[in-house]
Amino acid sequence: MEALQLMLEKGVNHIPLCDGEGRFCGVVSTAAILEELIPAGARGEHGLADLKFAGDATRLLTAHVHELEKRSALEVAKTPTPVLDENCPLLEAALLLTQSHSPLPVVGADGKLRGMLSRRALLDYLVREAEADHAR
Repeated sequence: MEALQLMLEKGVNHIPLCDGEGRFCGVVSTAAILEELIPAGARGEHGLADLKFAGDATRLLTAHVHELEKRSALEVAKTPTPVLDENCPLLEAALLLTQSHSPLPVVGADGKLRGMLSRRALLDYLVREAEADHAR
């Protein structure tokens, strides 16, 4: 619940999770949390196609929000999460970002989180580099 509140407060959809020594453990996302609020019978490949029959179901969903208070962010996080090595070539990072629905954690050889790389941040960097090349 703390992770969700932090994401809502900061306006982000993903939070990297680390252990007490800064080693990367996973990523929790608003999508993973929202999925946890949906009844288990509707989730997954063989779940219900739609839930229109359930009506509004606000009380059901809010009850599931309260259940989040009993769970850790790591329990809700989707694993395995692809990671970028801190020395990953730029083209490889671009490819991995196209295959991911979320920013990717950048992890050092020591397993510690160095940061997160999003598609937007990479594109921003590439546009600035292209402008710098054009100015030369």
